[in-house]
Amino acid sequence: MGSSAREEARIADALRKAVLERKLAPGSKLPEEELAQIFRSNRAKIRRVLLSLSRSHIVTLEPGRGAFVSRPSPQEARDVLASRRLIEVSLLARPHRKLSTQGVTRLRRIMTQEAEAHEKHDAIAMIHVSGQFHLTLIEELGNEVLKSITEELILRMSLIITMYERHNATCCLSSDHHDLLDLLLAKKYAEASILMARHLEGIESCLDFHRDPVTTTILSQILQPVQG
Repeated sequence: MGSSAREEARIADALRKAVLERKLAPGSKLPEEELAQIFRSNRAKIRRVLLSLSRSHIVTLEPGRGAFVSRPSPQEARDVLASRRLIEVSLLARPHRKLSTQGVTRLRRIMTQEAEAHEKHDAIAMIHVSGQFHLTLIEELGNEVLKSITEELILRMSLIITMYERHNATCCLSSDHHDLLDLLLAKKYAEASILMARHLEGIESCLDFHRDPVTTTILSQILQPVQG
């Protein structure tokens, strides 16, 4: 990876982190010129970064208006969850393959990270690590196509939870993850599928679609230059 590509990757990571940490609110405008000044870059690189983030639904590009932090609608949130149910519930009922020893180790490591995030009350880490648990399950039990689709859905879900999660709520219960792994190890696939359905319904129930977050306007107070 060349120096230009590395710089763009660091800028993209900084913007993604600011969104998922609720520093950049959904709907916030992202002017190329201002971002170029903040990141000590140029508009061409910023434009490529924003295009990349738009492909993962973190940013929305509007012709004639510019780039904005994506603001998923309640219906989009429900559609994403419905899509996850179609994949995850069905796959646990009839997995393509069994969990590998390495996969079990990875899942247990993720659950340890979840526990640490809960102890620190680190909401952003909890969202990220929870997504990694689900993605690892798909990777272990499914195939590369399902993994790719689920990876995008989980990234979009992270933004949705960031935007709509009820105050003091925990959308993805780590205790369910422990139970899911136990059921899969016992080859109780039907029970695991039922628990996954209930788990995803629980995520939807902790979202408040009436929230109307304030749009961030002063980017220079939120973002800092990235280090080379």
